[in-house]
Amino acid sequence: MDSSTIAAVATPEGTGGIGVIRVSGPDAITAVAAVFRRAPFGQKPSDSDTDASGGFKSWRMYLGHIFDPVSGTLIDEVILAVMRAPYSYTREDVVEIQAHGGSRVLEKILNLLISYGIRPAQPGEFTRRAFINGRVDLTQAEAVADLINARSDASLDMAVSQMTGQLSNVVSSIRQSLVSVLGSLEAAIDFPEAAGDEMDDAGQGLRLSIEVLQQINQLREAYESGRFLRQGVQAVIIGRPNVGKSSLMNCLLNQQRAIVTEIAGTTRDCIEAFLTTRGVSMVVADTAGLRRDPDPIERLGIEKTQEYMASADIVLHVLDVSLPLDDEDVAIYEQLMDKPVVIVINKTDLAGHEKVLHLSPAMEEAPCMAVSALHGTGIDELKQRIADMVFSSVASAGHGFIPNWRQKCLLDQAAEAVSKVIAGLENQRLPELVSIDLHEAISAIDEITGKYVETDVLDEIFSRYCVGK
Repeated sequence: MDSSTIAAVATPEGTGGIGVIRVSGPDAITAVAAVFRRAPFGQKPSDSDTDASGGFKSWRMYLGHIFDPVSGTLIDEVILAVMRAPYSYTREDVVEIQAHGGSRVLEKILNLLISYGIRPAQPGEFTRRAFINGRVDLTQAEAVADLINARSDASLDMAVSQMTGQLSNVVSSIRQSLVSVLGSLEAAIDFPEAAGDEMDDAGQGLRLSIEVLQQINQLREAYESGRFLRQGVQAVIIGRPNVGKSSLMNCLLNQQRAIVTEIAGTTRDCIEAFLTTRGVSMVVADTAGLRRDPDPIERLGIEKTQEYMASADIVLHVLDVSLPLDDEDVAIYEQLMDKPVVIVINKTDLAGHEKVLHLSPAMEEAPCMAVSALHGTGIDELKQRIADMVFSSVASAGHGFIPNWRQKCLLDQAAEAVSKVIAGLENQRLPELVSIDLHEAISAIDEITGKYVETDVLDEIFSRYCVGK
């Protein structure tokens, strides 16, 4: 491992009240002390503020100035937060310099530290050191990035649960069961005569099915059903021209995001906007109206609509209550049979109370919401319905955390290997052959937590982090 001391600005770019520079490594305290003058200036610090060596005490904050020792120029008044190893984020000596948040000020302080031999940190290097030094495992380290990037309460809660080790605990339990079965297999390999009567192939296979494969499959299902809590929900508004799709989008967002006119086919391209409801982050897309024989420009918009429909998590199929259901409405819905759909009956302000839109038998099976995008009637209920669909899917997964794509792929590998082990035990294959698949399952599980992981995998994971994290 690289043992050099690193530093980086840990706060976002731009101007702010406070900017933080984080320094970590064996020379962190020494280097910062060389450019820091404690207040009150020119006075010897009291014994209560220093440790036995006369240096900074851990978990103390110190007021003073950063200055250039060569020119004697004062750069900024700052507060130092000192954390000595191993009681720090990286389990190394860490100093955080809380300066004023001007970009030029932070740049000058960082360059001053670099002149004292401190190296600029790479993206995610602080968290990578926390992982390498055993403060967190890889699932917890990945959750840090999810926490930073969380755009909703739901994704924030999920990141916190994973960062506190809930996924690690489940994966560790799975690994323990795998290792226990492996121990029995290896005993049968090394001492076949002694282990022959004790090795219960059927019992071990049942144990793997219940304690391992069932838990792995629950985690895999959690990814499939709840990935949009991490990534956000893609909600697409579709329907025939002039049914009020753009008006619905504007009403959902409570702003004039899409152009609305009485002319059919106004929307020629897909328009996206972000919306958060009940802690769920959504990307809402208004699309071109679907109809037969469009003009050439409108046809391009319809092709884009088809692409959005294919990738949608939830589809809002808008109908006009003032018009009878026709073949085009039914044809549009038939393209959505494999998607979660909410039928939105719009323009209820135009219809009389006795007016009822007769849906096709297939459409009657989907949830149906009556709204007026013009007056906002029913919009809150529609948002509630969308959020309920998201949370019901997550609840079915049975976990408060969702594996990411890397973890899900490794769970797929582990599930395949465990299935081979169970089949091998049921068919009484040689223990030597069964143990190969069992080792493969353990290897996949270990890569999830980072117990064993290739350097290039770590490089790829931490490259997505900001420099100061």
